[in-house]
Amino acid sequence: MRVPRPQPWGLCLLLFLLPGTLRADNYRSLLYHFTAVSSPAPGAPAFWVSGWLGPQQYLSYNNLRSEAEPCGAWVWENQVAWYWEKETTDLKNKEQLFLEALTVLEKGGSYTLQGLLGCELGPDNISVPVATFALNGEEFMKFDPKVGIWDGEWPESKTIGDKWMQHADSVNKEKTFLLYSCPQRLLGHLERGRGNLEWKEPPSMRLKARPDSPGLSVLTCSAFSFYPPELQLRFQRNGQAVGSGESNFGPNGDGSFHAWSSLTVRSGEEHHYHCVVQHAGLSKPLIVDLESPAKSSMPVVGVVIGLLLITAVAAGGALLWRRRRNGLPAPWLSLRGDDGGALLPTPGLPKDADS
Repeated sequence: MRVPRPQPWGLCLLLFLLPGTLRADNYRSLLYHFTAVSSPAPGAPAFWVSGWLGPQQYLSYNNLRSEAEPCGAWVWENQVAWYWEKETTDLKNKEQLFLEALTVLEKGGSYTLQGLLGCELGPDNISVPVATFALNGEEFMKFDPKVGIWDGEWPESKTIGDKWMQHADSVNKEKTFLLYSCPQRLLGHLERGRGNLEWKEPPSMRLKARPDSPGLSVLTCSAFSFYPPELQLRFQRNGQAVGSGESNFGPNGDGSFHAWSSLTVRSGEEHHYHCVVQHAGLSKPLIVDLESPAKSSMPVVGVVIGLLLITAVAAGGALLWRRRRNGLPAPWLSLRGDDGGALLPTPGLPKDADS
């Protein structure tokens, strides 16, 4: 069998097979990204799904929770009561098909089966179905809703296709979803969630430094929980643009995104650099300075102050014990500062004598 070894990047491959899928100005697509693995890590799901309205993730599902849930701004969408129950039922059926497909592949192998299913609205509002499948990160099969078959050139295409055909209603369900249900859901989301399409969440930022090889440090500028996905990170030294190093970008589980960029600099010069961030959720570019060492030393200062306070209290307690043992009042009860004063006149003496 010609199945390749699974690649880490393969898990996200199908999200980027279609041009424009993740453009912020393209909300005219509804795509479900399915993933099933033959050997999940302990405690990790064997099957999971993310649903995407254009560039926004609006749905998540996995076989551990077995419940379709809204993501990001779509938590606030005013959907009909039964909508998410219907999504859950459909995804449980897909879970059964995908996990069964892994059982007919060659024994002893490690497999990742993915599917990208959904629809796109063209300029004339005609829905175009999408049904592409990948095995271990390589596209190997498609579903043709007109003919009603899963087709591909790999031997695994026929093996999995024949397995799914054993379910009497699997073909009809796939055709109904791609040609009718998907366009209806897409139009419904565009109508009920119109305000969510303009969701803007500014990034939370952090710039940190860590030692690298001798004489060098690595600056890392990180952006957390932002939407839309378009974001620009760049480094400046004393206000002048400098080259960028490694960078990465990806979705979070709640519909937002994260990104980071790193730059190698000379040790001791870290504070000459800062990170500039541009994003639709920011009214103007944000300048992020290196985290001050003073901030990280605050817990140490607090501990020192606490120890000094404890020492002072202990010393005060010892002084008080010694004074009371000698029959003297506490020093803060003395009104005249000579350790012999009394708050009230001594009983049995005239006021003049006491004075």
